Amino acid sequence: MRVVIAGGGISGVYFAYKLLQELPDAEVLLIEPKDYHEFTMGIPMAFAGLVEFKDLKMPLSSLRRIRHIKDQVVAVEPGGFRISSGELINGDYKVLAIGSLRVGHDDFYTVEGAENTYRLAASADVVRFIVDEAYPVMGFQEVAIAVKSVWKEKKVYVHVLYIHDDYRWLFNTYKDTFDKYGVALTEDPPPIKTEGRELHLFVPELAQHPLARGLRVTPLFETQHPRTYLIGESSLMKLGLPPIGWGAIWQASALAHAIATEAKTGVAEYAVEEWSAVSDPDKFRQFFTYRMTRGVPLVSLKGLYDLWRNSIFASL
Repeated sequence: MRVVIAGGGISGVYFAYKLLQELPDAEVLLIEPKDYHEFTMGIPMAFAGLVEFKDLKMPLSSLRRIRHIKDQVVAVEPGGFRISSGELINGDYKVLAIGSLRVGHDDFYTVEGAENTYRLAASADVVRFIVDEAYPVMGFQEVAIAVKSVWKEKKVYVHVLYIHDDYRWLFNTYKDTFDKYGVALTEDPPPIKTEGRELHLFVPELAQHPLARGLRVTPLFETQHPRTYLIGESSLMKLGLPPIGWGAIWQASALAHAIATEAKTGVAEYAVEEWSAVSDPDKFRQFFTYRMTRGVPLVSLKGLYDLWRNSIFASL
């Protein structure tokens, strides 16, 4: 059985890991234009000095069980993924794990962008994260906590000037954690008079990836093209669910199990408790609210990095 994955980010890598756990003999192709996988969940850990920024880039050349095709998908067709070279890549199952677009403003969501932000934050007295988008990119909350954890003497603010009502609950989940670490959450704009050397970081807006815009997505992540699936931030947005990293990992795990059971038995199996979240968005929000507010902030989770690098990525 051949499975084609487009996108070497967190959801694509975790999907491959879970699939090969259940189908060790599957042929897996990964289409990714970069030479490396970026473990972006480790960015707060790099701020804290638990890992080096460079170690968040994991070379795809080390893959043994997956064939890396260094190219970019330019179109999703009924017959497979069309790449920039013009070739059509097909498989028994096709998984588009492409995430989303970050539109405008500051880049601290890639390893290189985060490392530059770290250097700027190091020389600032005050760091302000400014949110003024209907659908801001999630994850900057963890960076704000990391900045305050590393430099306790710095003042760190999160200014929520404008946000869609559907996203407001996400910020409320972080309030207690912000209070615990000393990050000030406010709806006031940054003051005109500064408090010293200030760094203003404008949180970018989240937009669906161009490849996802023409796709319909069912609650089981399948598109209008047979056995072609969409997972990751764009998929979560289409399903009316919050586009957060834990949600993309949940999708990857559930889809891998479904494909594996269908390949082995002819019937796809889904975990009922997890899958009920798709038909019940409130339950989904409650589940991830609990995970985000009761869990340990990423700035402290070097064990997660070690697990990802040494067990998940290394197994591929």
